[in-house]
Amino acid sequence: MSRRLGAHCKVNNGVDMAIDEADNFSIKSILEQSETEVAKLDWEGTFSNYLSMVVEDPSISRLSHSLVHEAILSHGVNLTAEGEPVYGLFEDKIFGLDDDLHRIVQYFGSAAQRLEVRKRILLLLGPPASGKSSVVDLIKRALEQHTRTSKGAVYSISGCPMQEEPLHLIPERLRGILNDQYGVYVEGDLCPRCRYMLRTDYEGRISEMPVSRVVFDEKEAIGVGYYVATNPNPTDSSLLVGSVDLSKLGGDRREVLGKAFRLDGELNIANRGLMEFVEMFKADRHMLTTLLGLAQEQLIKLDRFGSVYADEVIVGHSNEGDFDTFASEKHAEALKDRIIAIQVPYALKVSEEIKIYEKIIEGGAELDVHLAPLTLRVASTYTVLSRIDPSSKQALSLLDKVRLYDGEVIASISKKEIKEMRRHHPNEGMFGISPRYVMNRLGAVAGSPGTVCVSPLAALDSLWQGLSENVSLDPDDRIKYVNFVTDAVKEYGRLAVRDVQRAFEESFEKTAEMLLNGYLDNIIPLLNNDLESQRISSDDVVSERDIREIERAIGIAEREKESFRSEIGEIVSAWRRRGKTFKYTSDPRLLSAIEARLFPSTRTLERGLTKPRFAKQRAEWAQRRSSIARRLVHNYGYCETCSEDVIDYVTAVLKKRATHKTPKNEGVEWMWPLNTGANTSTS
Repeated sequence: MSRRLGAHCKVNNGVDMAIDEADNFSIKSILEQSETEVAKLDWEGTFSNYLSMVVEDPSISRLSHSLVHEAILSHGVNLTAEGEPVYGLFEDKIFGLDDDLHRIVQYFGSAAQRLEVRKRILLLLGPPASGKSSVVDLIKRALEQHTRTSKGAVYSISGCPMQEEPLHLIPERLRGILNDQYGVYVEGDLCPRCRYMLRTDYEGRISEMPVSRVVFDEKEAIGVGYYVATNPNPTDSSLLVGSVDLSKLGGDRREVLGKAFRLDGELNIANRGLMEFVEMFKADRHMLTTLLGLAQEQLIKLDRFGSVYADEVIVGHSNEGDFDTFASEKHAEALKDRIIAIQVPYALKVSEEIKIYEKIIEGGAELDVHLAPLTLRVASTYTVLSRIDPSSKQALSLLDKVRLYDGEVIASISKKEIKEMRRHHPNEGMFGISPRYVMNRLGAVAGSPGTVCVSPLAALDSLWQGLSENVSLDPDDRIKYVNFVTDAVKEYGRLAVRDVQRAFEESFEKTAEMLLNGYLDNIIPLLNNDLESQRISSDDVVSERDIREIERAIGIAEREKESFRSEIGEIVSAWRRRGKTFKYTSDPRLLSAIEARLFPSTRTLERGLTKPRFAKQRAEWAQRRSSIARRLVHNYGYCETCSEDVIDYVTAVLKKRATHKTPKNEGVEWMWPLNTGANTSTS
């Protein structure tokens, strides 16, 4: 299937399907179900009713970190073959951050146990467009959704602007008894508004205090707060701690607190939920001190009127520059001690970076321009090259390192060594080109007059030409980025050859899947000690010799074959548990081995693509070339324009013809037409 920049086909299909399904319901049934859902969310009662519910199910009164942790886990958790968790909330939405997402969920898991870590501000630290806001946004949406379920139900004192926990009505001296006898933990104090209402409207009769269910909703300012620190010198902190009704300042302090303080600041709104603090260290230091008090003491300070208890998750995000400036200030020690910083870097796997662009394109504007299948991969290679440090291994190039990080096999480099590389370069991904810049440059070349297909080389040229516009990059690094172009062109040549090798034979995909299935059919019974399954005719299984031929192609020694087969078996099982089909492309090692078995040699490919000198041979050559181009279009997402271009390009690569040059490492000159519609040599 071909890809178009910004195509809406998937989105539109989803909408159409939803409409078709809705047509199967009568208007009456839709209204009835809607009213039933509203009724479930509109529970009202007294504190006496609520207390009975809590005694029966103490989890109803959980604190904010526990609620957020529940909301994340409610979307499910799967395990990879290596035992690493994959969280359903982030799956297919956030890419290249699995380890970092796990650390974030671990923070909430620890905080949910009421450990000291819950009194820390969670800081997501990363470069622009690394996904910090997207991660927080998914958590906020999950929290909102969870409070609409029976398991995630939240109840508060009716009319409280801070959705007060009703259990705060229980006097301090009785809370220990409630915990000992019923396992109900109570923490915190009534807000001034509820205290005033209890004293004046209900004369201390806590059993009659009204309680209602609340649903968190950022748009309605319930349970989810949001603050952008755009002004380093705000006139006051009311946006955070709430405003004051000046007309009600008369009377004693308790009356003023209960009537004049609106408790409508973002920190009040976020009580029992989550507070997002954007560009945290651009904020006024007074506001950061307010956050310190909230994190450390769970109190929102009110000028000259004491404080208000609040239980909320505080998630801030910032770039490294602002954080480093803040960290260098001596008077910031107390706040630094209350921060848990988790890096949210750019993706370091090309395959994950591609998914980011595909997701952006899927939701973008419709443009009638085709993207050549390798364009995003080559652009992603260029960006990942800019995010990693050179290897300390002399024989390992930067491009080799990119391939290793993406799971490809390079002889003599083990998985353990790859982990060591990552450990020795913890700052990788915290610098380099952002996905936002890449999409800007792809949009620029796609919008150029006459463009019908964005080729990998056109994308690279656009990325290179736009560097002067990218103010976040150091101009002194220009030579480095020239080298990245050269490496990306080299990678394009390798990938283009592979694509044409796949299309060289009519039934490559079918044969590859048969080879994979034969391999799996033979090793899985061995792993399970299933002797009966092994009694299959020799026509139906791949022989041990063929299995070893696959394994030797990727350097699996005889002594390592059992552990390798066991690992593959676990990976296949993990895919099946997640409801996904394991294909020959699913594991880079098996992919490499199967391609080694089936691909024509580069010499055979070169002879097959080169235009013959004698006219009588050209008809066969033209037919072969036409068949390859057709398979590239039908099976691999090429269009008629870029299929012809890639065949010509592969011919040039195999003949070792230069396609670009970098004079004095100061620029890039293309020796290949960037417009894939242009005429190219086929000799």
